[in-house]
Amino acid sequence: MNETKREKYIRFLLIASCLSVVVIGYVYAASPGEVEQHKEPLVSAQVLMKQNGEQNAVAAVTRMAGEQPVLVLYEIEKEDKHHFNVLHSTALKEQIEEMKILGDGEGLWAKINKNEWILFSNDLEVLNQTEQPENGHSTRHSFRYEKSNHKANVAIDQQEIVIQLTKETKPLEIHPLSADDSLWLVVYEDELVLAKSR
Repeated sequence: MNETKREKYIRFLLIASCLSVVVIGYVYAASPGEVEQHKEPLVSAQVLMKQNGEQNAVAAVTRMAGEQPVLVLYEIEKEDKHHFNVLHSTALKEQIEEMKILGDGEGLWAKINKNEWILFSNDLEVLNQTEQPENGHSTRHSFRYEKSNHKANVAIDQQEIVIQLTKETKPLEIHPLSADDSLWLVVYEDELVLAKSR
């Protein structure tokens, strides 16, 4: 049986359209997975109380423990070589998108999804849920990262503070851990590191 030009044209058109559908489906299926992986950082922090004199610093950290998001309060012990001591921890249903400190460290606002903020006490008990937090602020400082010499420069009150970093990757967040800004909590994608300023 001989194939006419019209039948041959229709056959090639059907093959080309099937291949187009497969390619388009593959491209769309591969893209969302990559975007979701980098949607939220694995570790985020806020400093509830700065180290001052004999007083140890307290930091709230959200991180993944396997597949489970957790919120942990750490006391950073000054006299014990800045050992991280767990004060309180709680498992969460969803990963925290953003955190803010209430007042002078009386509590912690945690944004769970687009319109839901939860207020935790210093013992990580749920105190309140709302769409918009009251009196919340962040301890995160903006910084300029110098890749060539692994430094972060933080500007505070018209003064630039230089922090020498130990890792060769750019940190996600930097928080002052001491009242005199000599000790900093540096947050990387997968860990927390302490750094001193010069």
